[in-house]
Amino acid sequence: MKRPPLTTDRLRLASIEITQRCNNRCFYCDQPKSDRDMSVPRFVELLDALVREGVEAVALGGGEPALHPALPALLTAVRQLGLRAGLTTNACDPGLVIALAEAELLESFGVSAGKGEWTVLVAHSRATVNLLLLRGGLAEITSQATKAVQQGARRLLLLGYKGDRPEFAPSTTELAHAFSLLTLLGRRAGLVVAADDYTRRRLDLTQTCGQDFVRISLDGDRDQCCFPTCEYRT
Repeated sequence: MKRPPLTTDRLRLASIEITQRCNNRCFYCDQPKSDRDMSVPRFVELLDALVREGVEAVALGGGEPALHPALPALLTAVRQLGLRAGLTTNACDPGLVIALAEAELLESFGVSAGKGEWTVLVAHSRATVNLLLLRGGLAEITSQATKAVQQGARRLLLLGYKGDRPEFAPSTTELAHAFSLLTLLGRRAGLVVAADDYTRRRLDLTQTCGQDFVRISLDGDRDQCCFPTCEYRT
């Protein structure tokens, strides 16, 4: 099915956990890890329901989505239904991600700064560099952002830590400093800088989040918050 033309409007997005496999052991991560994957038929069933609900784009997550053994088949199903597809990767298999993007199966992808072979991916036209700010980590993400720009990155996205371990949560002041520094860097380098909805809400740049968004777990559970212990949950 032919996809609709790109617009400047915000797309209705579903984030789908397709696997719990991961080949990184990030010290701050509390996501469940196992060899469980979402089957292709179950994924297609979910997509059919989402299309009926008016969802326009899906983000495949995990775990590390590139480890799903049938990832090309999942992305082909997305394309056949006229949806846009993205994922976020730890860059442990950059060749696979590039191949999927070049095959027009990935509309966009996020690459986690500091993980795997992340610098191989940052200059790709469909890549966004995800910069995760942990408490006390301002210098680290500033260094990562600078390296990304030097490697030809076109888009930077600031993410605040999401989880229930307060020792990793940055203060609002840290988030504000990080966003200001990245915005300045973006202006100088002529690239796009943004922050996720949770971070923007922490910074009082928006009063709402979760609109036009649904998160779906491997077991099919739904949530409008991007992490279980979100303080803005209603």
